[in-house]
Amino acid sequence: PAVSVTDYGGLLVAFMYTATTNLIAAAQEKDHGSSSSNNPHTTTSTTQKTLVTSLRLALIVGILFGTILGTSASHLLKLLIGNDALDPTVFASSLRYVQIRCLGMPAAVVIGTAQSACLGMKDVKSPLYVLAAAALINLFGDMVLVRNSSVWLGGCAGAAWATV
Repeated sequence: PAVSVTDYGGLLVAFMYTATTNLIAAAQEKDHGSSSSNNPHTTTSTTQKTLVTSLRLALIVGILFGTILGTSASHLLKLLIGNDALDPTVFASSLRYVQIRCLGMPAAVVIGTAQSACLGMKDVKSPLYVLAAAALINLFGDMVLVRNSSVWLGGCAGAAWATV
């Protein structure tokens, strides 16, 4: 249930990625069309302005989303698990998982937005490298942290920390 809450919740911010790709591509096109008339050393390009604005907005959305998801995690988990079949052990582990994953939501939204910006600039290699590095970090984090016997660093919590 915890993975459902965080992953499906994360899909709510996917609009940021689509919008960023489109806005960056349009800004690049505008910059290429007006590059002959402007001095590139004295003006900030539309692409740069759009990228900075997108990343700032992504950080704000990520913080708000992580906060809202973290504070409503208990209620969302009860809706998914069901009140009649609520096992306290599963609920506690799920709640810890969601709360830990919420700490990483701002970074996740910013990284997703940055990857989308790369795609808007027709750079497909950089997001691939970032995803490969993230997958390796997650794999090693899972191998080390999940085995830990600590309540906040092992098991489900360890998997959440590795994902963050």
